[in-house]
Amino acid sequence: MDTLLKNLRYFIGKIRPQIFLALCLLGIIAILGIRADLNEITVGCIAGIIALAKDVLQVDSGNGEGEGKE
Repeated sequence: MDTLLKNLRYFIGKIRPQIFLALCLLGIIAILGIRADLNEITVGCIAGIIALAKDVLQVDSGNGEGEGKE
């Protein structure tokens, strides 16, 4: 049980609320764009979601921090 709490604290410490909020807002705008038949808005939001998800995966794997630094 103690190990579970340590892992949970570690996971919660890695959550960035601003990224989560941005993903949610882009998803909502994309859905509204689909419903209003605004394909350009929808594609832009989906591209933003993909870019943010890629950034999150890079940072979590340790490849995103310190790029270009020696």
